[in-house]
Amino acid sequence: MNMKFLKRVLAVTLAASLMVAPVITAGATTNSSSSSSSDDGTAAVVETEVKSVGTVSVGGVVLKSDVPGAYLVKTLAGLAVRQSAATIKAAAGLAANESVFVRAYDITAAKSPAAFASGNAAAAALGGVVKGALNIDLGKLTAGKNFSTLNGVAVPATFGVRNVTPGHRLVVVRVVPGGAIEVLEDQDENPNTVTVNISGFGAYFVVEI
Repeated sequence: MNMKFLKRVLAVTLAASLMVAPVITAGATTNSSSSSSSDDGTAAVVETEVKSVGTVSVGGVVLKSDVPGAYLVKTLAGLAVRQSAATIKAAAGLAANESVFVRAYDITAAKSPAAFASGNAAAAALGGVVKGALNIDLGKLTAGKNFSTLNGVAVPATFGVRNVTPGHRLVVVRVVPGGAIEVLEDQDENPNTVTVNISGFGAYFVVEI
């Protein structure tokens, strides 16, 4: 694996095409959201359902998170934060009127071809293929409505992955605005899931290698 090549590819192309967070109404348990992305990764408007609970369901395994959020995940078999909302709130030092909230949504080749092409380049540099990709924003709500990103707090999260090739393994390539990248190794032993730490805002490409 040529890490210098990987970093150069991602710094030049993927960072410039990271999607901005969609507009999401967070006050209700389930509501409508206006979000999608244009080819350059900026937000456009469509109707979509907001799921308030992060769930992974794959290969007979079901994982649920108690961290509320807008989980708009279809290309993968779900996303579940693996720490409790109370634990994260304490670690982040949030105030009484602040609560943890996650925004997660697909990066697709159809809606964001530039970003996804760069993810494919990263996977190729690792000798693998992209199984799915998400923009994830780990943040907080103030007074139940005003969202802001939480920086400096990392929590484990599990991505469900369908149709993993036997004998292969999963890693996650994380890219943040500005071009910094990390290759995150799987923390679990289930071949159909990959568990890594998430933090702040970033694009997460699940790669089978």
